[in-house]
Amino acid sequence: MKKQAYMIATMIMLLTVAGLSTAKAQTNGNTELRANIPFEFSVGNKTMPAGEYSVRCTNPTSDMKVLQLRSRNGLTSALVPTSSVIGKIQESAKLVFNRYGDQYFFSQAWLPADSAGMQASKSRNEKQIARELAGIKLSRESVAITARR
Repeated sequence: MKKQAYMIATMIMLLTVAGLSTAKAQTNGNTELRANIPFEFSVGNKTMPAGEYSVRCTNPTSDMKVLQLRSRNGLTSALVPTSSVIGKIQESAKLVFNRYGDQYFFSQAWLPADSAGMQASKSRNEKQIARELAGIKLSRESVAITARR
């Protein structure tokens, strides 16, 4: 009898955990952010013009998420592999860019009410600029742009 009660309790717990995971994946999977980015920026080895962009995750159930940044007119887009980064719970959605002098590089995307963000790897060009500016004692600055759903 004890064994059956233990098995039932275990099954209920597993079903509850599976249900919570599915609900979280579904809410994060359909999120599309929109942001007006007032400056030209780089994503990987691609330069994107200033303007209105949509950002969405192409594979929301994967641990290694890929973001698609797409201009409002659809003429410019880029796919960005990301890794998870943990931070404070965000009040609003935002896109974060690294700025070196007058050059901007896409760095992170954050959803509201979430403590896990999506971080892009630094491109070869960004690493080179960071090294050059470190030599003249200039550092990177983070610039956050508020996004909306």
